[in-house]
Amino acid sequence: MAQQQTKPEFHGLEGYFLSLERMRRLSVKDGERQFRIIRRCNWYMFSASGLRGKAFDNSYEFFRLCQTAEPNCPEEQQKPNLRLAHSPPPKAFLAKYHSAYPEGSRFAILNSDAVPIGDIQHTLTKSWNKWRTVSTKARRLEAAIDSIPNPKRIKKVVCLGLGRILEPFVESLGDPDSANRGHTDIIAPRNIAQHLAAIAIVKQLERMTGQYIPLYTADPEYGPRHKRALETLLIGQFTVLDPSYGKHEQFTVIDDNTLLFNMAGPPHCPTMRIIQEYARPVAIITKEVPREGDFQDRLWFEVTEEDGTKVQVPGCADIPLPAGCRTFGGLCPKRVRDMIVDEYDLEPKFPAEEGGIRYWKDSDLIDYEDRDSSNTRAGGYWLSHTRLYVRKDKVDMPVTPHTRGKVRLVLRWFKKLVTLGNKYLR
Repeated sequence: MAQQQTKPEFHGLEGYFLSLERMRRLSVKDGERQFRIIRRCNWYMFSASGLRGKAFDNSYEFFRLCQTAEPNCPEEQQKPNLRLAHSPPPKAFLAKYHSAYPEGSRFAILNSDAVPIGDIQHTLTKSWNKWRTVSTKARRLEAAIDSIPNPKRIKKVVCLGLGRILEPFVESLGDPDSANRGHTDIIAPRNIAQHLAAIAIVKQLERMTGQYIPLYTADPEYGPRHKRALETLLIGQFTVLDPSYGKHEQFTVIDDNTLLFNMAGPPHCPTMRIIQEYARPVAIITKEVPREGDFQDRLWFEVTEEDGTKVQVPGCADIPLPAGCRTFGGLCPKRVRDMIVDEYDLEPKFPAEEGGIRYWKDSDLIDYEDRDSSNTRAGGYWLSHTRLYVRKDKVDMPVTPHTRGKVRLVLRWFKKLVTLGNKYLR
């Protein structure tokens, strides 16, 4: 497992769109690149409670406040607000509408990372054996990855929002009879499948390219035990990045040589909107991007407190949806749609889930045994609208310091040839 240096932490906001051309010229380790990406993430995820620590876990009052926002996005809120970037609401404003869950409460237990490391690793290893032998999706995913042209372009795999493998089973905690029932956790089949898919993709890419492919993952739901379990997993080791506010390590490592496995999304983490501004990954596994609809690009919103005070808030949150829109994914900005339509191809071999909602006992990777719906999450492998997009050849060559040097060298030799040709023609 590659050791990661501590990344810088910034709490300011970048209020304007990043320059794609300039950002693609900078290396991943460039300080300016990290600085701007982190501050831009701060803008979009200003009120994402999961990134700000346990004191902000309970966001119900903030959710209620957000319902005072205008559902139909005003035109001005689709434009950068530089004044708001320089003077955002203070942390005290967010603290007023957020709180920690009481210690020992149901939600505090559910949000804790109290499952043993060994149980997490055993669950993944047991399901990995099924992935290799009986999985209905494994061979089809392999065929889809095999269809990516020139896979040597991919230097890393970055996963966002894959979720926890196991969660504490609240009803069993403190119950002396729980051991007889055999379950002190809640198993998450879809999250298991997504982690295994990431491991399988890396192994396949390494076979195809003969190169080492680092595997990164980030999710605010990971606690210390999940982090340790994933970083020491024998079947495939992850490097767990810090997604907390002011760091956003997962976004700083994404570049034009990345395969992105994105299961995160709006309203709290608008991944595609952020990445569209600074990178063009080689391949993206994510929610299907609509080709038509209401392409709103809401960059900030305004809420009204009980005393009538109006407060402008950067980024995204659980604000009311406009009429006719049922999911936040339906508010895909046109710039994201244009990127996918103009610069990417849809890979038809990707094994999308059939039908709509996946129900309990839908996964062939899980031994459900005597589990029931109280200690098992629903779902199969991923959501039914998950797709694989592959970057088109015409945008395969990013402008980097390395490629600029090659271009200069070619131009110098070309000029010399022209000079020599003119000399002989005289």
